[in-house]
Amino acid sequence: MNTSSALGGWDVHAHIIPPAVIAAGERGLYGMRTEPKTLHICAHGVPLLPLSKIDALVDRVNRDGLDGAIVSVPPPLFRPDLSATEREGYTQLVNDSLLAACRPHEPSLRPFAYLPVEDPELAANIASGLDHNWAGAVAGTELGMLSYASERYDALWQALSDAKLPLFIHPGSSPDKRLDPFYLSNLFGNPVETTIAAANLIFSGVMHRFPGLKVILAHGGGCVAALCGRWQQGAATNRPGVPELALQPVEAVRRFYVDSLVHSPTYLAAIIDIIGADRILLGSDWPFPMGASSAEHDLAHLDMALKRKIRKTNAEHVFGRRLFTPSP
Repeated sequence: MNTSSALGGWDVHAHIIPPAVIAAGERGLYGMRTEPKTLHICAHGVPLLPLSKIDALVDRVNRDGLDGAIVSVPPPLFRPDLSATEREGYTQLVNDSLLAACRPHEPSLRPFAYLPVEDPELAANIASGLDHNWAGAVAGTELGMLSYASERYDALWQALSDAKLPLFIHPGSSPDKRLDPFYLSNLFGNPVETTIAAANLIFSGVMHRFPGLKVILAHGGGCVAALCGRWQQGAATNRPGVPELALQPVEAVRRFYVDSLVHSPTYLAAIIDIIGADRILLGSDWPFPMGASSAEHDLAHLDMALKRKIRKTNAEHVFGRRLFTPSP
């Protein structure tokens, strides 16, 4: 074990497909179907290997010398396409199966509960019922005609705040067809979708009105660090449509947490400066090609004190006892 591995810590951005979801695909439920190596969901074909090999994730955690990983289902399993009559049953399937898949690997794997945020009221009801078994919740960015600025989400923010339940916002897919060429839907679209979600939370005042809300943004927060100065200028010069804000954008961005997955020491340095070293959590996006090959991928150039903060201390602050499974 190298010196960095001895630090321990938590990977807050890792994915698996639980066996029960694959079994549901084999039965053709919720518009899913399976082939030997692929789970088909709508237009997505999701490779089952290694996403279905939970032991492989545990091996990765051990190789990195981590205490564990906080696990969510991959974004193709976010289903804003489902009808209102199917949504609740599908969500229960995903969450029950993820919890069951993680349980044999406790305490190394802790689950994020999936929230169907295209239905704000259902998402709030589900969040209100999440107990000590869950490390937090995960939500996508495909909200139909809604945005996270809508007051319909206030009950969700309140439920998450009351339960001290961190929310991981992870982009699903980009609806912009201009991004179809060159893999831009991921290279560009995913970070932009996260940035749009963050901007709506800032300019609608959510980050001020719900100070107990813990929001983690995937992929280094997308473009938040790069754009918050421009957002601040818009607020300072009273640009049309920008409301009077109790919490200025440069302050509001420091209410977010972001993962470390940026593939750039220079941009990570900007995030540390703009968002804060106390707000960065280790994330790998295991096992996707756009992820990190190890815990050192984005952190190797940092000093040991900062590595410890990003790998371990910050996660302990954000999740607290939810990193473990205490008796209710």
